[in-house]
Amino acid sequence: MLNKKHYSRVSLHLVPEGFPIMTERPLITLGFSSHRMEVLPYEQEEMWRHDAIVLEEAPEPGFIDVLSKRVDLGTYLENQDMEFPEFSHRQFEKLQELHQARKAIYQIEPYLERIIEIHTLLAQGAPPQEVADQPHLRPIYETEKQADGLLLKFYACSHTAPFQRVVIAVKEFARADAARFRLRDELRAQALLPLVDHFSRIYVEAGYIHLYLVKTLRRLLSGKARLRPVFLMASLARPAVGVPRPLGPGDLLTLFHIFQGGLSEKSEELLAARSLIYIKLLQKTEMAPDKDFAPHLHNEITAYRLTEHLSFEDCAVLYPRVKLASPEITQGEVQHYLKDKGWKIFTGSHR
Repeated sequence: MLNKKHYSRVSLHLVPEGFPIMTERPLITLGFSSHRMEVLPYEQEEMWRHDAIVLEEAPEPGFIDVLSKRVDLGTYLENQDMEFPEFSHRQFEKLQELHQARKAIYQIEPYLERIIEIHTLLAQGAPPQEVADQPHLRPIYETEKQADGLLLKFYACSHTAPFQRVVIAVKEFARADAARFRLRDELRAQALLPLVDHFSRIYVEAGYIHLYLVKTLRRLLSGKARLRPVFLMASLARPAVGVPRPLGPGDLLTLFHIFQGGLSEKSEELLAARSLIYIKLLQKTEMAPDKDFAPHLHNEITAYRLTEHLSFEDCAVLYPRVKLASPEITQGEVQHYLKDKGWKIFTGSHR
């Protein structure tokens, strides 16, 4: 069982002294997006409207010094392991402006913070069982061990095993990944609670798949604050695909398990099979936006449209052709395959 004392331990020290206790119901905006440069204008517009900004990051030493420009931003980022370096650099420049305007900016992500603690202890020579036995680390240690093991199992079979076996590996990992997301969002929701007593408008950065955060916050707050979930790029996505965010089949599969919704075995297999094609269509490198053109969203919409009608048998035919291919080659293979079947797929520009 999770020790609730540890949930809010991370964030209690973050509330600045002198902030008054709020008497009106505060607003929490949950900004769902990905770490892509094209998101930044929409993100910044939302951030300016709020008193407090919460990043989806574990606390880092020197963070405030960089916000205050007492430490060089380039030097700081060079020492970080950034998955999206250009996004991180541009976002931090915007955060420095917000900090100068006296916005309160926090890094709150207890799950990631405890992963760092686990890795630090192991690197220092602590026995794994000793680390795993610590009450506030045990749930994270066990969840990560399960999910990472199944991810490695997927990688091990993804290039050589029969298609059906690869699909089974995807299904197994999706269930473990869903358990990880539930725990991560539960911990983060608990850590956010102290802020609602001190700020009237709070913006929370969240990855687009962290929808369980809405459910968990709504339960924990019990009406103490208003929740406003926002998909930051909905104004571009909705006209193109009719939804505020194109979700890939792998994300949909994981979300079904996160919310423990009913999903037939056939539907689960179909989503897992489609996900194997979808992920091969996505560009992994950072792409800069051009005016109102969002290249990553365009890429996701294209992948969404190319895979939404694929049957399990279609995926079984396509996967051997694309499993080692680049996104460009994969797109060509899928388009030719669908044309041969008589499908007319629009994958043009989404501006």
